[in-house]
Amino acid sequence: MYYSGQEIIEIAVRIEENGFAFYTAAAKMLKGPNDIKNLFLDLAEKEVHHTNVFQKLAEKFEAEKFEFNKDESSDYINFLADSHLFGKKDAGAEMAKTIKTPKEALEIAYKFECDSVEFYEALYKRTESDAKKLIGKIINEEKGHAAEIKRFM
Repeated sequence: MYYSGQEIIEIAVRIEENGFAFYTAAAKMLKGPNDIKNLFLDLAEKEVHHTNVFQKLAEKFEAEKFEFNKDESSDYINFLADSHLFGKKDAGAEMAKTIKTPKEALEIAYKFECDSVEFYEALYKRTESDAKKLIGKIINEEKGHAAEIKRFM
C-alpha cells in the first residue's frame, strides 16, 4: 500500500493523539500523586504539542515533498505505519484499558516512544524542505521521552 504525504501526516497525528489518550488514561489509573503519574501527565501535554506541529505542517504541506514511492523504502514506511503500537484509531485508549501495573504502563509507553522514533526517522529520510527540520525536532523529543520513561523502569 502506498501512502501519500498527506496520509503520512494523518498517521503521525493519529499516533500523537493515541499517545495523549494512553498517557491520560494511564495517569488516571495510578492512585494518588506519584512520579510515574506526573511523567504520564507531562508526556500527554507533549503529545498535544506534537499533534499541533503536525497539523500546522499539514496546512502548508505539498504532497510532493514526501518521496515514498521511489524505492522499496515505501514498503518499510507502510510496515511502520501499519504496525505502530498506536497506529490504529483509538489504540491508545484501548491499550490503556489493558494496564494492570505501573510497570506495564511504563513498558507500553516505552514501546510507543521507540515505535514513534522509528516511524519518524523513516519519515525524516524521505522528507524534503522545511518539514525535515520539524520532524528532526520531534525525533529528538521522542527520544527524550523514551529516555525519561526508561529511568522509571
